[in-house]
Amino acid sequence: MRERIQAMERFFPDVPADVTIDLEPGLSHCDAEWLTPQAGPTERMVLHFPGGAFMTRFVRAERLLLARLCRAANARGRLVFYRLAPEHPYPAGLEDCLEAYRQLLSGGTPPEHILISGMSAGGCLALSALMAARDEGLPMPAGAVLMSPAADMSDESEEGGSRIVNADRDAVLSLERGDDIRRLYLDGKTELASHPYVSPVLGDYSDLPPLFFQVGSTEVLLDDSRRCAERARSAGVRAEVEVWDRMPHGWQALSFAPESGRAIGRLADFVRECCP
Repeated sequence: MRERIQAMERFFPDVPADVTIDLEPGLSHCDAEWLTPQAGPTERMVLHFPGGAFMTRFVRAERLLLARLCRAANARGRLVFYRLAPEHPYPAGLEDCLEAYRQLLSGGTPPEHILISGMSAGGCLALSALMAARDEGLPMPAGAVLMSPAADMSDESEEGGSRIVNADRDAVLSLERGDDIRRLYLDGKTELASHPYVSPVLGDYSDLPPLFFQVGSTEVLLDDSRRCAERARSAGVRAEVEVWDRMPHGWQALSFAPESGRAIGRLADFVRECCP
């Protein structure tokens, strides 16, 4: 998987020349980058967790995605390359995401200026980090944007659900290796799959900040966003789901597609709304 993704990475361009990348200060166990648009970023900070099935990552694609989002939202970005399974199974990645959030707080960034963002597996970790931060008593950020979060590792697919109905329609994801991904991510401890930090679709959304989901209509993960939003609303949390017609998983990162630009524009609108 990592070799295939590395081969695909060459098709993604570099970040725009007006976005600077800094590496320091880093995190204890993983790399992280600061992305700063030169065109007058505000005090907004987007803390982004990339996708990749918890075991790999599109470095160039996610860097470009965050750079475009930060430019559109007039924000600074923090891209966290959390540790990956199977070398570093759960909860290593979640711990890195939480450390990144604590670092922003301890560095003086007000929580109301922080927006958390996540794509796919990173969307799962974004929701998990929100729940874990709340459970630790940390202040909540201004909001979170979730792009097709892989929020259910419990494999409790319902008849007629998107994981079944869209199995032959999803152009990117396949659930055939779901058992392998779950086993490697959890280091064989598959009984953890129903823990809310692993499957936030089963978690408690009380006191979380506003949530904004984007997902494609033909994705197997469509119901993950819908179910998370339903639980959030039941807990009194504002949650919106945008379902994009026939968009493939991760289309926001495809900078050549006009739908990508429009999707990032909608995400940036939410960021600015939560943090004026």
